[in-house]
Amino acid sequence: MQRPGVQGMLEPAMFLGLGAVAVWTHLRFPRIRPGSLIRAAVHVALSFGAFALLPIALGFLVPLASSHAQALGIGLTALFPTLTYLLLSWVWLVARILHELGGTPRGGLPATGKNA
Repeated sequence: MQRPGVQGMLEPAMFLGLGAVAVWTHLRFPRIRPGSLIRAAVHVALSFGAFALLPIALGFLVPLASSHAQALGIGLTALFPTLTYLLLSWVWLVARILHELGGTPRGGLPATGKNA
């Protein structure tokens, strides 16, 4: 018999683990980061679209499973990459926004070495 608190820990643990994978991917592979704010927003939209289509895809795939364990494997195999991409796209968006806000000042008059 499972303890009541253990069942409630699965979802937060999954989000923390997949979030850690998303942050690791962001740090480990800088070449795949979106180069603009628009591209980062497009990745967020694509990830939401993929996550929204996941129940439809699982509706077709899970009935093909011959056992409960195989159905669970199909579900997790589809869920983990989709949810990781969703979290990674948000990491990319937040990082791009911070990059845009934390950059050097743009525009205005050129700085001079004299105090006026």
